[in-house]
Amino acid sequence: MAETNDQNAHYRSIDLIPNSVPMLNGQRYFENFFYNQQYQIPADEWESIKQQLESGNLNGLTELGQYYVQDHYQYQVKRILNLERYYIGDPNIHYWKSDKKKRADNRIAGGLPRYITDWGVGYQFGNDLTFGYENKADENDDGQDLLDQISSFNDGTDEPYHEKNMGKNLWNTGRAYELLYVPENTTTPKMAFINPAQAFVVYDTTIDKNPLFAVRYYAVNFKDDMTYRIEVYTDQYIYYFSSGGEPESDWEFKSKDEHFFGEVPINEIDANEERVGKWEPQLDMIDARDKSLSEMANSQEDFSNATLVITGDVEDTKVEYLKDPGGNQLYYDSQYGSRLTTSRYVFDNDDNPVLDANGNQKENKPVIKEHKHDLKSNMMILKPSKTFDSNNNVTYQPTDARYLTKDLNADEWKVYVDYLTNEIHKGTNTPDMSDQNFVGNSSGVAMAYKLMGSDQERVITETLYKRGIIRRLRLLCNYWNYLSNSKVKFDATDQSNNPANNVTIKFTPNLPKNEQEIINNLVSLYDTGEISSQTFLEGASQITGIPAEQESQRKSDEDETNANTNAQRIQQLYKQYTGRGAPDNSTDDGNNPSNADPNDDNSTDDGGDD
Repeated sequence: MAETNDQNAHYRSIDLIPNSVPMLNGQRYFENFFYNQQYQIPADEWESIKQQLESGNLNGLTELGQYYVQDHYQYQVKRILNLERYYIGDPNIHYWKSDKKKRADNRIAGGLPRYITDWGVGYQFGNDLTFGYENKADENDDGQDLLDQISSFNDGTDEPYHEKNMGKNLWNTGRAYELLYVPENTTTPKMAFINPAQAFVVYDTTIDKNPLFAVRYYAVNFKDDMTYRIEVYTDQYIYYFSSGGEPESDWEFKSKDEHFFGEVPINEIDANEERVGKWEPQLDMIDARDKSLSEMANSQEDFSNATLVITGDVEDTKVEYLKDPGGNQLYYDSQYGSRLTTSRYVFDNDDNPVLDANGNQKENKPVIKEHKHDLKSNMMILKPSKTFDSNNNVTYQPTDARYLTKDLNADEWKVYVDYLTNEIHKGTNTPDMSDQNFVGNSSGVAMAYKLMGSDQERVITETLYKRGIIRRLRLLCNYWNYLSNSKVKFDATDQSNNPANNVTIKFTPNLPKNEQEIINNLVSLYDTGEISSQTFLEGASQITGIPAEQESQRKSDEDETNANTNAQRIQQLYKQYTGRGAPDNSTDDGNNPSNADPNDDNSTDDGGDD
């Protein structure tokens, strides 16, 4: 699948003309390499445009939106699509101008960008995020209503899959975008990830960088007619536009909708402050590795198609024809079968010439005696070449036939490729799973040291990602607060009261588990009496796969069932016990203790009168 359906944008990422992408020359993105900044404008400039929008005037919004779409489409999309091409296995080696004509010209993509991204996304987002709640200002606020609402939302939008796709965009391009929306004719919000090449957010110039508006634009190819759809999101409305051949001009207003999220509903999350992909700083190394792999394949192919060098004269191919004893050439008789004849032409039984469709007399085929020195065979006959001096003396040159090749030093080539591979893994803090020193029976501490570099980058990304999730939840709370039947209620005029600010998010790295070690640690902690059963169950959930709340409910149900079963058993035993030796009026002598009156203190009653 292509990284975009917009061919203009695609070719812009490879500089429009095939075979012109520079490699290993320090001009990867030409003068546009540094176009990776966020857009910011003064808040008062935006306020004047908002006032125009309130009066129904869209000129200011249209002009500003077209300006930033043009900048984004012309400069930033080039870099983003270039990185996305690398991920799907279409790096610049495929467009390398190698100036090779009749020689082998292989273009091999090494595939490391996809390996690095997939490993990092699996490591960081392979385990589902855990959402909790902690209100430090009110210990009686357990936030259960909000957590239930979040759980329902996550289930309805397949939140784990969403996070993984957001993570993939982060690792590839250094940024990720998600859109919160409400499907038509429903009141249930949903979210969707957006291609970074199709969206951007414009912020104010304050330290907090508050979002002012966002744009999502994308190409629509319908019956070979390319048009664009543009959506501009403010804190209240969504404005829909369309345009023709270019997304930055000739906008035609279509409609607008209110969204009730309280803020701009496109959420931008950065992988780091520089907004670069995880392997983007290693692109030179990746290109050098692709080039080395390709050149080695070219050398192998050129070796198979080596040039033949011949010293001497090659004896020409000669054909001899069969002749009769009189020296006459013999032919196959085409008229009467394969009998031999000395006649070159075909005659019938009456010696009349046989004509073809054009009126020409048909000819018989000559009989070939043998083929000598067929150059198409695996044998070649060489004879010494002759040179003559001024006295007409002959000198014979020795014959030779050999292939002209170059030596292939495979060992040095492997050392170079391995060096590049190791540098790329080190530069991206990605472990090489093919490294024999990485796998094996390493202890947990040893593995932790090997993953230390990955963890350092992971915690940076997680910090920024948590901010993005909190903003996502804040927008959702604004919407739920708007709904009359929602249990999530707060004073929306002060966002510091937004309950989303109290939500906690936990990331669990996806690593091979030593289950026995985890169980032993949990049991040891629980035996100290310093952790609760709930904490114990939360830790055990990574082994059992059952959430702590569900496990607690299962245990409660099981204890209740066992208690009921035990109570029934006790009652049954009691009935059996009290049923034995039931009072018999005909034989009762009053001495059976089981029949004695519990209110009678006379244990030696003989049935006589007092």
